[in-house]
Amino acid sequence: MTIGYERVGNGGRGVIVLNDWLSDTSSWSAARAYLDQATFTWIFADLRGYGRSREMAGRYVLEEAAADVLALADSLDWQRFSIVGHSMSTLVALHLGQHAPGRIERAVLLTPVPPTGFGPDPGPFNALTALALADDAGRWGMLQGMWGDRLSDQWTRFKMERWREVADSKAAAAYAAMFARDGLRDTSTRVRAPVLAVTGEQDMEPMRQAGATQSLAPLCESLSVTPIAISGHYPMQEAPPLLTTIVQRFLK
Repeated sequence: MTIGYERVGNGGRGVIVLNDWLSDTSSWSAARAYLDQATFTWIFADLRGYGRSREMAGRYVLEEAAADVLALADSLDWQRFSIVGHSMSTLVALHLGQHAPGRIERAVLLTPVPPTGFGPDPGPFNALTALALADDAGRWGMLQGMWGDRLSDQWTRFKMERWREVADSKAAAAYAAMFARDGLRDTSTRVRAPVLAVTGEQDMEPMRQAGATQSLAPLCESLSVTPIAISGHYPMQEAPPLLTTIVQRFLK
């Protein structure tokens, strides 16, 4: 049984797109109209605990997620493919680039988290774990504190409600360890495939252009970093035509 997915397009070049911590791959809904469906076949895959894979139990760790992606690619008869990770799933993309180099053509990292996590301070991990397990009132307050007032209250409410609808809270709490505390367990093996990082310059500082360049350059042999000045952590929702153009030019 593979993780759940949706296929968009019928092109000859395969791309697997993964979800972030706050949503399944439905976060791409506003961007799908701009996808090149003649050149690419896009597989929007949900990690265990999310969306089409919400009922799939697991350990919710990096190695499991990467193995699930490879199993999905095998079921599609894809020996080589490109991978698009967003936020926490950029670690999955990097792990695959490290440990399955023969399978990955190109990797796109959208608003990437630091490969080593957020450091030894347990504060971010504890806060994110509490956020995952909180009720709506707790999530509302914490998300407003994280995002400020750059976007509307309606946006925050939409993201909060969508998270509740598509994600298992226990799975989200478990994944927090992966990206907030542990990061990549292997930071010495380099990624040989070309890597594009797309940053939102309204995002948290470690995930802006300067921070992403500093954290990813030692790991990636061929790295490009493209900032989107007006975007925060969700460029596929905040700037969909621009993001899809940037990503498809790189993948081509």
